[in-house]
Amino acid sequence: MWPFKSGEGEGSAAPVTIDVREAFARAGRGARLIDVRSAGEFATGHAKGARNVSPAQLRDGAGGLRPDDEILLICASGHRSLREARGLAKQGYAKVFNVGGGTIAWQRAGLPMKTRRR
Repeated sequence: MWPFKSGEGEGSAAPVTIDVREAFARAGRGARLIDVRSAGEFATGHAKGARNVSPAQLRDGAGGLRPDDEILLICASGHRSLREARGLAKQGYAKVFNVGGGTIAWQRAGLPMKTRRR
């Protein structure tokens, strides 16, 4: 079932994709929920508790993430976050997960959202 199964996302080039409810539960237990969309997209609304880190910051190691962090990557639909999850796994991050369906699925599931105030 590539790319959705590969041994719990640990250090593999094909991280596991988890659904939004599982991501919400893991974030509640301390996993780092990282939104890889642009700052403009993020500002229109994002999963509550998510932090915006650009793909360039992820690649440069400027996102403040440690290789042993549990990292949940989310975007709008799950495609960009999967690409970035693969990149982090290749860099040696041990617990990287893609949030399937992204922010669209998060919102449809009725999970908490946040919008920046102007």
